[in-house]
Amino acid sequence: MAWISAIAVLLVYLQSLLGALVGSRWALHQCLGSSELCEVMNSHIIGIVPATAATLVVTIMAWRQPALSSNLRKLGNLASVCLIAQLVLGLATFRLHLQVEPLTVAHQAVGAALLGTLVAFSVLAWRDRVLSA
Repeated sequence: MAWISAIAVLLVYLQSLLGALVGSRWALHQCLGSSELCEVMNSHIIGIVPATAATLVVTIMAWRQPALSSNLRKLGNLASVCLIAQLVLGLATFRLHLQVEPLTVAHQAVGAALLGTLVAFSVLAWRDRVLSA
């Protein structure tokens, strides 16, 4: 479980970096307006798949482990809530072409919360793995 959560952290971190690049370069506007930076925008959109899949695997495994500590179970549930919120906010931000600034900021904040939740999950999972060995 610790390895899988570490992979999820890495994938969500890379997706966050792509999102920061999209936001800082206004890639969505440039892609829709002049077909520039579309590879950056498309990379962020494609990056949804592995980051989401890894987070779902962590969440599902957390639900299916009967001996999992309550802290890890809570973090797994929080990760799933953050993931759903992140996907909804990302879709809304994309559809509205980054025009609603609080929505864009919320998308970034929930992404950071998801990353933080997965980091906390990974640290606790590694600690439990070491203590049980």
